[in-house]
Amino acid sequence: MGTFLVIIVAFLLAAVFIVLELFIPSHGLLALLAAACLILGIYKCYLVSNLLGVVVAVLILVSLPFLILVMVRVWPDTWIGRRIAIKKAEQAQPGQSIPDAQKLDKLLGQVGQAATDLRPVGAVMFGTQRVDCVAQTGQILKGSQVKVVRVEGVRVVVRENV
Repeated sequence: MGTFLVIIVAFLLAAVFIVLELFIPSHGLLALLAAACLILGIYKCYLVSNLLGVVVAVLILVSLPFLILVMVRVWPDTWIGRRIAIKKAEQAQPGQSIPDAQKLDKLLGQVGQAATDLRPVGAVMFGTQRVDCVAQTGQILKGSQVKVVRVEGVRVVVRENV
């Protein structure tokens, strides 16, 4: 094979390995192969001419950060990236975020209904407000009436109201 053909094949293989790294979980093996192909291509360029080797090495060193930036920022928003990449976290809706301790202090002594089984953690409805609670002892079944006996920061402790 001619030297220029080896250089072209090395750089094309590096590009293929970089693209495959996006799709195949190789734990960095494909990226390592891409780096090896880039180094081989640069080495072969140096064998042709020192000036060519320096120009190619500088071009790769300058363009590689931009390629990584595109892969991280732009690729997940492409049609194929949306199908493969992990979805972004959804924003919390009002009433679904963790309540602050001051609002929970007002629940002390109130009676609510268990929206889920508390084993020992579950959800309790206080009117229209859904609050994660901890059973004081044992398990409380869904639909049972519960009473708030203690509020410790954002931890609401309830017991069955009999």
